[in-house]
Amino acid sequence: MILLRNVRENPDLYKKDCIKRHKPELVVLVDDVVRLDASWREHKKKTDGLRRQRNEISEQVNAEKKKGKDVSGLLETAKDIPKKIAFIEDVQKELEKKINDILLRLPNLMHASVPEGKDSSQNPEVRKWGSPVSAPAIVSHGELAEKKGLADFDTAAKVAGSGFNYLKEELALLDISLQRFAIDFMRSKGFTFMEVPMLLRRDAYSAVTPLNDFQDVMYPVDNDFFLIATAEHPLMAYFWDKVVDETELPIKLVGLSSAWRKEIGAHGVDTKGLFRMHQFNKVEQVVVCRPEESFDWLEKMQLLSEEMIKKLGIPYRIIEICSGDLSIKNAKQYDIEAWFPRQNKYAEIGSASNCSSWQSVRLNLRYRKGQEKEFPNTLNNTALATSRVMVAILENFQNNDGSIDIPKVLHKYTGFERIK
Repeated sequence: MILLRNVRENPDLYKKDCIKRHKPELVVLVDDVVRLDASWREHKKKTDGLRRQRNEISEQVNAEKKKGKDVSGLLETAKDIPKKIAFIEDVQKELEKKINDILLRLPNLMHASVPEGKDSSQNPEVRKWGSPVSAPAIVSHGELAEKKGLADFDTAAKVAGSGFNYLKEELALLDISLQRFAIDFMRSKGFTFMEVPMLLRRDAYSAVTPLNDFQDVMYPVDNDFFLIATAEHPLMAYFWDKVVDETELPIKLVGLSSAWRKEIGAHGVDTKGLFRMHQFNKVEQVVVCRPEESFDWLEKMQLLSEEMIKKLGIPYRIIEICSGDLSIKNAKQYDIEAWFPRQNKYAEIGSASNCSSWQSVRLNLRYRKGQEKEFPNTLNNTALATSRVMVAILENFQNNDGSIDIPKVLHKYTGFERIK
């Protein structure tokens, strides 16, 4: 959520941002905020004036009474002032609600470096690592897992629906090993590990992200609770209505959770299996920091996720999300895409985002800076989402005999070096 005072001081900046995002329909909302805010301030002047008048009359009544004069006329004048104030305050509250509703819908202000583009097809590549090999003839990861008795997708679909799975033995251990590898790696970088609630209340969720735009792809437990879509959300909800000291910043957290999402996404090869899931396990990194440090932290967090994928030996590339594809809450974003030989393409396995103060304003999260309280910046990045990384391992390290080599960095977690 953007700050009203920032829109008030420079509405043209936010209009240009909406246009760069290829959302010209939002420009009128900026104008609406400016208009409603001007009306609110005009009404405030009236209430302030009425309060001054009431105080002046009160002083005058006291003075006249001391002189023994009749004050009935003054009392008659003062009688209607509270009603007028109450009426105008009701108008102000309605204006505040309208302003707040619009501010909740307006996107974050993008960083100047965000590339221009209309949609995901125009996201530029930043860098690559590794040597991708094209191997569309290899056995699909889903077929291979079922043949080896390591997964049962059909039974999972029968009892829970498509997008869920039963994992067994080495494949289940690989999932757990990836989680522990990511947690240990992030802790070695100074991040504090947290287990998080798998449910969030509606009001808590709304404080973290625009729930109305997101809830169609989420699993509601009832009208007031939702299964989480990522550990980022409960990690950030942890700071709801909190004030931290500047000396505590940056706060670096790593969280583990299952993630539930209704959407499966675009269809391609091998839709049966682990690539597109309604439920998957995810290790997430979150940082709360001073505003002047946040874009440095975005680069650091991105490099941390890359370092993990390098240790796993999976070829990848980094793309920067262009203006037309950028989420409403993000000021800047990178995606990391692993190489999937059977699909013969790169596909997203994680995203690093700087939300600047947009999220902290919604959360009412502040930090003490001297005698003042300021809004910090918040960032999030996928440390490691296990399902797609497992697919990348099953595809990139599959041998001719159907065995799969386990990345060396995982051996101490799995207890085996190869799925035979």
